[in-house]
Amino acid sequence: MNFKKFFVAAEKEQIAPFEISYSKSAELSIKVYMDEVEEYTSAEDISLGGRGIYQGKSGAFSTDRVDSKVIGPMMEAIKSSAAYGRTGDPTNFISTGMKYHHVKAYSKALDETPAADLVKLGLEISKGVRAAEKRISMSEVNISRSSSIRVKENSNGLKLKDKGNYLSLSCTVKIEEGKGVQSYFDYVLINDLGEFDKETFIKHIAEEAAKKLGAETIKSGKYNVVLSPDCTAIYLAVLLEQLSSFSVSQHLSLFEGKLDQQVLSKKLTVKEDPWAGNPFSSSFDDEGIPTQRKTLVDKGVIKTFLYDLEMAKKEGKQSTGNGYLSNGNIKPSLGFVKVKNGHKSLDQLLETVGQGLYIDELEGIGTGLNPQSGDYSLQASGFLIENGKLGKPVCLITVAGNLLLDLGKIIAVADNSRLTYYSVEAPSIAIRKMAISGK
Repeated sequence: MNFKKFFVAAEKEQIAPFEISYSKSAELSIKVYMDEVEEYTSAEDISLGGRGIYQGKSGAFSTDRVDSKVIGPMMEAIKSSAAYGRTGDPTNFISTGMKYHHVKAYSKALDETPAADLVKLGLEISKGVRAAEKRISMSEVNISRSSSIRVKENSNGLKLKDKGNYLSLSCTVKIEEGKGVQSYFDYVLINDLGEFDKETFIKHIAEEAAKKLGAETIKSGKYNVVLSPDCTAIYLAVLLEQLSSFSVSQHLSLFEGKLDQQVLSKKLTVKEDPWAGNPFSSSFDDEGIPTQRKTLVDKGVIKTFLYDLEMAKKEGKQSTGNGYLSNGNIKPSLGFVKVKNGHKSLDQLLETVGQGLYIDELEGIGTGLNPQSGDYSLQASGFLIENGKLGKPVCLITVAGNLLLDLGKIIAVADNSRLTYYSVEAPSIAIRKMAISGK
């Protein structure tokens, strides 16, 4: 869309600097239950925001309409809100001249894949998992193709655009044997559908579901634990948000006063990589600042906090490209994160642990984990590790501890990294003596 008329109107109303932020997302969702397409929906979401400085004060306006009729109301709303707004800072409106990395996160082939092909894929997977494992009594496949465009322009001449798309494919099954009933869920995030191996995915779902049969609880105690990649990602996604300089300034962060100190295991190195070319990639943050590759944790040492423009100015720093909109406000927040792989395969990691517990599912993150203290108590399930191999399945247990302390007790890191829903690419890790409650 051409926003020239918006800038002409802003200049006429003496709103300067002035900025437009535009986003458009589209999603095709397909739900296959057993052998039927149960849901098929297509949705589009558009957002247009304007902000600027009027008579020395900051004002803003947002809408889901994008046409010339919204220009007048936008200008009036900016002026009205500025009357009660904070003192405006012109330097919060980025100028041209910064270098931006071109992020390759869009696939034309994926966008052009016919919806009928995606429906067919969902039906084939749903039918395939039941054919591969006769004890599977229910199968559900969800496929979601998402695409997005972000545009940011301002009166300083800045013009930015990000474009991306991806496919999320998940499968949930119920498996029964006698009176025993278990469920299993897994997913993949795809940029290139041509690289997706349907038969391998079907086989994986069938085999992993079968392993869950006969799950029981275990005795309470301290166990050496191996976390699956998804569980590792959950721990780190929560913990690393504590790197926000805003949280540190409010004395709400576990990392306050710990910059350049070793507070986690020497076996843990984590980097932020917003240019990875996956669904979580971006070339600029919500303030228009270029995103940056950066080391967050180097062998357990905290290397940087995250800054938006406001916090950077308060503390005499530079923005790290981490200013993101949340609940109507810009705050420093985490981008896409990659955990450095170790040198052991998962099998070798299990051998290293010898006897213990493998956890591949955690529940209750929203209520059972306190980000400020790091304390948590979560429902879990997985498998015993017996003689260095996965043993009988385990359910109805609780794992409890403290994120900071537990991630300081890492025995080893595997090399089986996986892209997860949590904007984290992580491998399995083994942690010493975690508290498990069972029977």
